[in-house]
Amino acid sequence: MRLGNIIVMKFGGSCLKDAVSFHRISQILRDYSKNELVLVSSALYGVTNSLIELSKKAENHSPELENEFKLLSDKHTSLIDNILKGEPRNKASLEVQRELGELKTVLKDIWDFGLKPQKLDLVSSFGEKLSTIILHRYLESEGFRAVYVSSYDLIYTTSEAQNALPILDRTEQKVKEIIPPLLSEGKVPVVTGFFGRDNHGNVTLLGRGGSDFTATILAYSLKNESNDVKVVLWKDVDGLLTANPKLEPSAHIIRDISYAEAKELAFFGAKLLHPLCVFPVEKKGIMVEIRNFDNPNPDRYTRISKGIKTKESVVKAIAEMKNVNMITVEGEAMVSRPGTAAKLFDLMGKNNVNIIMISQSSSENNITFLVSDEDKYKAIKALNWSPFFGKEWVNVEMEDDVSLISVIGAGMKNTYGVAGRICSALGRAKVNIRAIAQGSSELNISLVISRNDLERAVRAIHKEFNLHEDEEK
Repeated sequence: MRLGNIIVMKFGGSCLKDAVSFHRISQILRDYSKNELVLVSSALYGVTNSLIELSKKAENHSPELENEFKLLSDKHTSLIDNILKGEPRNKASLEVQRELGELKTVLKDIWDFGLKPQKLDLVSSFGEKLSTIILHRYLESEGFRAVYVSSYDLIYTTSEAQNALPILDRTEQKVKEIIPPLLSEGKVPVVTGFFGRDNHGNVTLLGRGGSDFTATILAYSLKNESNDVKVVLWKDVDGLLTANPKLEPSAHIIRDISYAEAKELAFFGAKLLHPLCVFPVEKKGIMVEIRNFDNPNPDRYTRISKGIKTKESVVKAIAEMKNVNMITVEGEAMVSRPGTAAKLFDLMGKNNVNIIMISQSSSENNITFLVSDEDKYKAIKALNWSPFFGKEWVNVEMEDDVSLISVIGAGMKNTYGVAGRICSALGRAKVNIRAIAQGSSELNISLVISRNDLERAVRAIHKEFNLHEDEEK
């Protein structure tokens, strides 16, 4: 089956607010009507958090559960009333009420038997189910041959709660069975983002921001030798920026960025991208565009592709994680003892603690690593109870007043003096470096600093590498 150019578009929660935003979606689709379109929908803004809270309230037998459920229901029914009329409105209302009825049944099960990870994944998936129903019926009312498609029928994953990984070969097979026939009939598949299913039939989540991941997984699955596939992620900003504009007002859009650089930015705190969403498109060389939904300027967007466009300054962007915690494991007994780092990684993995960064002294008597606020107590408890690290001759300390800065750029590879310039800039700004690490890929240098110094540090590095100079100008 030969298809033309396919564009997989993902619309986030900020794109699904009111009649104006839905009308804008309709206009965007008309602008791209010469292409085969596949749409992916996120939940309405704030709904995923509301669903998680509903799960907790059900588990704790909270008297507020019924009222919170009504607020969730009202949010969706109010949107339907604002954007639809007549038969489309009736269909959307009926389908949304059916999903809400299923959600209520799951919440009752949690009330009676407790909250298990699989149930939390199932509850969290309802946000995308509800929003995709509404988007599907709206597009139908606008004359599009839209078809609702559940990602449960498309994306097969591993079974990890909250952060499952796609099984790409099986997913590609299912996607090619379902999506191309719809496209060949001139239809527009509207796919639920964020979730899939494991081999046991359980609903699984692709992690927070997983609708981006859904879009790139679909693009990967649809790409072959005879067609061209592109991903467009519609956001509420122009694209990826050189720094967080809340910390550096002169931050500007990055016009072109490589897959490798985008992955580094996503991992180290750029919230515009799911940390894993670049991997599927990189495998098949699929371009990704990040565009501003509220201002779809054809010339202002970020393009993620294989090509690397380096600046003379070699640094492309600065990412940051404000709220991290630095844990140091130190002791003379660690010197020359094989397997210390392996034991640490194994211990953290068994306790579901994600290590963000690691640094080890050459003397081998200490290992420093970073974890999130969410994981810090689990990490400390695991270390203190460990037969290996909990002994008297190993000291464990935690500093919870630190932030992480990552300086990213493909041009840093084989360029002398980059680390020296970073350290000198921070020294002039009177910012003390608490720990430093550089990956073997040479795409980033990560530094741990005091949380109070974060803004000053970002501005100093941004200025040192002239990131305030917008190349597009």
